[in-house]
Amino acid sequence: MTGPSHRASDRFSERLRALSDEHQGSIARFHERLLAFERSGLLSRDQQRIVSEHLLRLGERRRNPANTGNIEDLFCHTLEDTKDPIRAFAQALADSVKVVPMDENAPLFPAMKRVDGSKYFAKVADFDHLSAGDKMLVSHTMVAYGDPEMWRSACALVRVTHPELDDAGVDREVAKMAVQSQHLPSSTFVLARAAGLTIDCAPLYARAGYDAVATANAQRFYDVCAQFVPAWAAAFLDGRAPTDPAWSGWRADYLATRALLPEELIYQLSSDTLTNFHDATLESGKWTDASVFFGGVTNSNEVTDSIARIVNQYIAEHVALHDRPAAELTEAWTRVLEPWGIGFQNDRAVVLDRNPEKRDKVVAQFEEAWSRKNQ
Repeated sequence: MTGPSHRASDRFSERLRALSDEHQGSIARFHERLLAFERSGLLSRDQQRIVSEHLLRLGERRRNPANTGNIEDLFCHTLEDTKDPIRAFAQALADSVKVVPMDENAPLFPAMKRVDGSKYFAKVADFDHLSAGDKMLVSHTMVAYGDPEMWRSACALVRVTHPELDDAGVDREVAKMAVQSQHLPSSTFVLARAAGLTIDCAPLYARAGYDAVATANAQRFYDVCAQFVPAWAAAFLDGRAPTDPAWSGWRADYLATRALLPEELIYQLSSDTLTNFHDATLESGKWTDASVFFGGVTNSNEVTDSIARIVNQYIAEHVALHDRPAAELTEAWTRVLEPWGIGFQNDRAVVLDRNPEKRDKVVAQFEEAWSRKNQ
């Protein structure tokens, strides 16, 4: 006799087989980890099924399969570290809509505005000064929480986790998820593209139940982020921080205002960096994809060098934006990166082997990314 759990499993498998090969591999791996969390008690069956449904919908809605591994690493790291499924799902939702081009009509929550107040950005199309790729980089966390289906998914997880909450309480908790997910300032690559733009904090923070002081502190932080000078990004792309006095003054303001943010948002800013080079992220091809779409890579032989440069960028940002030692990242990433031909010397990534253990994987990822870019 077939029980409900077997029917649910069969239905999951049936829907998974209908997806592209790229989606199938990354979703199946993530799903196995979710089942392990259910067996260990870190997730209930209902929580596991809500997250698994979200993964299937990523494929069915044609989200970028190269990003699923990064969502996996964000979710699993946060769940293991905090033991909080809601915080883990907040991380996963935030990075679930990285597609180029984005839906021009996709609404943003929270909305953005120019720091001088001259323009308001309520949907993706409003960023008419940005390229298609830059629209994705700047807006993806806002699009995720502006998406009705994803908002309902977050509500469902909150309800099964906290059944004592009424509808208003559930809405408040999902808004808190959106607060902790606005990690645009964790990357100088994104900060450079969002120059002059700030998040409109008041509607979101009020909905999440934060008081006026917390709201004002967050607004000040994002206003400081808007003052990032795009020319500074060149230094980070070279794996180092700028040295001019203006940078030093901006960094002091950034760190001072960052320290006043909600704790969950501070955690997101740093963990978003930490998980960027975990196993699933590399296996699903996020950085090969980024190298093709943003790094000018046109040949699979260039991918390893490109990823090494990206690693050095994130190390420099970890020190500059999170005020943390480089060794935190190099120690966490050494085992993962070596099969991809990358190692570390003096806290900098170096190419060890341009024909590494994962060479066949790199070639396959490049071909998939190149195909997506040229569709």
